[in-house]
Amino acid sequence: MGIVQAVALTAAESDADDSGVGPGLYGFLVMVFLIVALVVLYRSMRKQIRRVDFDPDGANDSERMHGHQEPPDR
Repeated sequence: MGIVQAVALTAAESDADDSGVGPGLYGFLVMVFLIVALVVLYRSMRKQIRRVDFDPDGANDSERMHGHQEPPDR
């Protein structure tokens, strides 16, 4: 007898007591909240990534800031 057949036979013989207990409304609301939070965070991340200044020439920050002067302190 193979392992799969033995597991299937054991599962068929056991009388599973289905008590009807499940996650309910609170579990559903938590999942909806997590999905909405994930979508909001994903959209925010994409917005921030679009703002990144990418230089295909490979110039680093010090090379780009070479001609830039800082504003004077007040």
